[in-house]
Amino acid sequence: MAGKKTTKVELTLLEQIKNDGYVDIAKKIGTGKNGNAGFSLQLADDATIASLYVGNGLTKRIIDLLVDDMTRQWITIPEDTDGELLKYLKKLKAKTEFKGALRTAKLFGGSIIFMVIDDGGLPNDPVNVNNIKSIKKLKFFSRKYVTIDANNYYKDVLSENFGEPEYFTVNVYGQLLTLHESRCLVFKGEYYPREEMMLNVSYEKYWGLSILQSLHEVLQDYGLAQQALLRLLTKSNVDVLKIKNLFQLLKNKDGQKQLDARAQIFDLAKSVSTTLLLDIDEAYETVSQAMTGVSETFSKVESSVAGMTGIPGNILFGTPTKGLNSTGDNEMRIYYDKVKSDQEEEMSPQLDKLIAYMKMAKDSKLDATEDYCHEFNSLWQQTDAEKVDMRYKQAQTDEIYINTGVYDPDEVRASRFGEGNYSIETHVEGDAPELPEYPTKPMIGKDGKSAA
Repeated sequence: MAGKKTTKVELTLLEQIKNDGYVDIAKKIGTGKNGNAGFSLQLADDATIASLYVGNGLTKRIIDLLVDDMTRQWITIPEDTDGELLKYLKKLKAKTEFKGALRTAKLFGGSIIFMVIDDGGLPNDPVNVNNIKSIKKLKFFSRKYVTIDANNYYKDVLSENFGEPEYFTVNVYGQLLTLHESRCLVFKGEYYPREEMMLNVSYEKYWGLSILQSLHEVLQDYGLAQQALLRLLTKSNVDVLKIKNLFQLLKNKDGQKQLDARAQIFDLAKSVSTTLLLDIDEAYETVSQAMTGVSETFSKVESSVAGMTGIPGNILFGTPTKGLNSTGDNEMRIYYDKVKSDQEEEMSPQLDKLIAYMKMAKDSKLDATEDYCHEFNSLWQQTDAEKVDMRYKQAQTDEIYINTGVYDPDEVRASRFGEGNYSIETHVEGDAPELPEYPTKPMIGKDGKSAA
């Protein structure tokens, strides 16, 4: 009634309802702490980033997927016909070290790989490329173990390295080691407009940002949506126990305790037995809440996460592609194109530098004058049926070119199978073969005589 005052006991009950976990999750949006209220950028520290990676399965999956796909199929070097360069890379565990450096760069904003080169010089000396005996080891270090003194940058404006660090100081198990940049492979994190934002964070002046910096809000929202969904599932069926004179009971001194005890007995009986014992004035029923639209709503949250990361949802969440005649091939190709772009930008310069030193090493037995060019192996792998279909079409194309004299059978054989692996690329040498001469029929005029 309008004039009725709320009792202390009723206030206690209302407070308990207010502090329910599901209500807290829903309230988060409107508490005044919502991120949409105003823009402010706070950089996550290394401890927070490490905790996100270790403690959040989705965060770890995002980082690992990107790095694994960048290194999964590795590289080929067409000029390395004997495979000596690939063997050298394998001996150095280059794939493992690149993978570690890339993961660290994406997590913490940067990393380096120190190349232990035996050229007679010290770690802080420039590499003597004409005296490289061997490359002993590759070792990656996270940006957080690397410092760059303000005076250790190239200052000559005519230098190709102008504005880049000349020396890196690395903390190796408590000991400081100065490394010349020529002995290091550098991996940077995500780009951001540092001059415009004027952030007072020293390490970001050279390195980049963690990719989690732009993802932490959408990951947080996904976590909240997950919690809300789980809470909704646990409350999809609500048990209602009707007790006569409930509020009168609560006014008694021990009414709250009696009610709690009754609820516990009710839950215990319901969980261990199919029989419920009720007072004649009590009534029990289960109220089911409709889950209509929950699946579609949660799918939109997942799509938002996938869109922000650039990873298709069927890979990130392991969900099947939906829609009539949908295979997900288009999304996969777009994603693989993104990975290839990242490979070219983040890995190619470092691989070029490493391979240039490897071919100069005395123990590599490689041609120092050869221009070795690496190629990233395709992530898109054909099925056996697709391979057979592709080769059949290629054979038909080859037959046409042979019959028209574009190239001869020996060139086809050498191009397709000459290097041990099937290739669709055709290498043509010399002039085109002459077409065989076929006898021509004489032209007959209207009078029945030859026109010749």
